[in-house]
Amino acid sequence: MKREEIQNQVYRLLVPEEILSSFEIERIKETEDILEIELIEKEIIPKELEGKQAVLNGFMNPIELQTFPNQGRVCYLKLKRRRWKVQGTTDSTNCHNEYDYAAEGTKATKKFGAFLKEIGM
Repeated sequence: MKREEIQNQVYRLLVPEEILSSFEIERIKETEDILEIELIEKEIIPKELEGKQAVLNGFMNPIELQTFPNQGRVCYLKLKRRRWKVQGTTDSTNCHNEYDYAAEGTKATKKFGAFLKEIGM
């Protein structure tokens, strides 16, 4: 097995597959108590801009989700979503992709939120 394949398998253990389908791991920050995985959105043009001359226009504020702890550390996924616009338009016409990764009413991934609900937290 190649190193890249092994690395991808490890990432799938830490980050839900549904997130990895739209985001790539950019950086992993570790401290004694926290594991923070920063992900950057792949260049996926929003549906409302399909067929138009879409260009990148920076990033949205990151979304932070808590997921299952890893080796005794709290684990956060920090998602950086891209902003898009139609080429030649003003910044006020930004578009971005919407994702539904969080459990309702929480800042936790759906699976982690369901686990916490199941154990009564």
